[in-house]
Amino acid sequence: MGEIRIEIRPEQIIKAKQEQKVFDAQKTHNKFNCNTNYIGLLGEMVFNDYLTTKNFDYTWFQYTKQGWNEPDFKINGKTIDLKTTFSEVMWIQKEKFDIYIYAQINKSQTLLKIKGWLSLEDIKDAKMKKNCKIVKREHRIDYVFEPHFMNDPLEILSATHKKLDITEL
Repeated sequence: MGEIRIEIRPEQIIKAKQEQKVFDAQKTHNKFNCNTNYIGLLGEMVFNDYLTTKNFDYTWFQYTKQGWNEPDFKINGKTIDLKTTFSEVMWIQKEKFDIYIYAQINKSQTLLKIKGWLSLEDIKDAKMKKNCKIVKREHRIDYVFEPHFMNDPLEILSATHKKLDITEL
């Protein structure tokens, strides 16, 4: 399976950390607190810049907002949740968007790798067939998906119904 590799610029890291502080100051409940909370926003910023350079018709719903009712992106009518992590797996709590993209940031924070994706139907099917791990915590349940169960990331943008020439990537 392929992957999409996108360079992370130092100024993107600085901006993500600054905006995360603004977000943390206004949020109404604590989903999970750690000193790397900014990587979700960093992933969105990097992916947003990538989509801009590729001239895709899309909308980015800014991360630093109250509530989690909107997707991260909308591409050709499909709602997208970008799940950015340092982890080797994708973690999801409650699926509600059309597509979930697994993005991994390397430890030196110089590279964002799009490693796979799952549709809403893929996730529901995997949960029903128990093809994902279940992690129970105090107040929540997480579903953990291995990349080998995911769709090829080189197909992600075509999954949003845009004809994609792989040489564009």
